[in-house]
Amino acid sequence: MAEKFIYEAEVLANEEIAPHIMKMTMSAPDASDVALPGQFINVYPKSDKLILPRPISICDADVEEGTLVIVYDVIGAGTDELSRMTRGDIIKISSPLGNGFPAPAVPGAPVLLVGGGVGTAPMLFLAKRLAAQGSRITAVTGFRKDPFLTEELRHADCRTLVTTDMPNEHSFVGNVVDCIEINQIEPGDDWTCYACGPRPMLKSLYGYISSMNEKTTVFVSLEERMGCGYGACVGCVTDIRTGKDIEGNDIIKKYKVCKDGPVFNGKAVVW
Repeated sequence: MAEKFIYEAEVLANEEIAPHIMKMTMSAPDASDVALPGQFINVYPKSDKLILPRPISICDADVEEGTLVIVYDVIGAGTDELSRMTRGDIIKISSPLGNGFPAPAVPGAPVLLVGGGVGTAPMLFLAKRLAAQGSRITAVTGFRKDPFLTEELRHADCRTLVTTDMPNEHSFVGNVVDCIEINQIEPGDDWTCYACGPRPMLKSLYGYISSMNEKTTVFVSLEERMGCGYGACVGCVTDIRTGKDIEGNDIIKKYKVCKDGPVFNGKAVVW
């Protein structure tokens, strides 16, 4: 297990990229040097009234520049404090936590990325890594109304499709499964699908992809409320199939999303 550290990072930029959605770039060379797509960091509020850290997915990391990027939804006191930070402010963060997305089993084979809301953020980091390895990437992104990070995905050599719940001139109205179906995206045996977003979206997506081709590998990053982010508080457990007993029944164990995940094979998740 990798040793965990707390760093002081310098805020380089903190901008609103959609209503209530913020993108923060920070100087954090020690963290960016080891970050993997699918991992998250703990962000520690300054206020004494806010005890728990806020776990936020890593949107991008640049080893040469020593920068780390996070995208977050301003939904509570912790993220509100975060949204008020400006260039030059110092913020405490953890080293990258959790297990990231595994590499595709077949290098260069087609890859499908699916992001829902702020679950789109880790897809950008993953897309850049996969594109550098020669993968052919299609990204399907779902939002309530206002898309974000879609141009960045296109710049990362992704065929990018956008869907929203509410009408938007630049998107298809519907959910991500509808978008996949109407665009006739048919995953093959050697495809890998990576997804992050609300659990109902992940459940629906996994069910659809499995019905299309049960040989397609689907990795999902689960969004669960976390207390510590280190696996100590047992506040983010989920049921995972680990095998079969002698009678052929599923063996189900409780895994910690922060420590054992957040990425799991969709086939193992008890939906």
